[in-house]
Amino acid sequence: MGTDMAKQCILILGGARSGKSRFAKETALRLGGKVLFVATGEALDEEMRQRIEEHKRDRPSSWRSVEVPTGVGRKIQEEIGDARVVIVDCLT
Repeated sequence: MGTDMAKQCILILGGARSGKSRFAKETALRLGGKVLFVATGEALDEEMRQRIEEHKRDRPSSWRSVEVPTGVGRKIQEEIGDARVVIVDCLT
């Protein structure tokens, strides 16, 4: 892709456990290139801990992942590198 490609932002909304993360993953794979996955969810209970572990298992190993509950924008700036796609998961 050329460096003049316009940047895009895709916001995926939906209820709990509605497939947002799966859709984001599929979209990132379709777009191609390096991916930065920013996980903001915290394992405050057993259900959330299990969901976080499930999401970790489902991510491609080639994706760079960071876990940061706050300061998301700053962390993205620090970590983006040459990532073509950034997924921010769990903005609760």
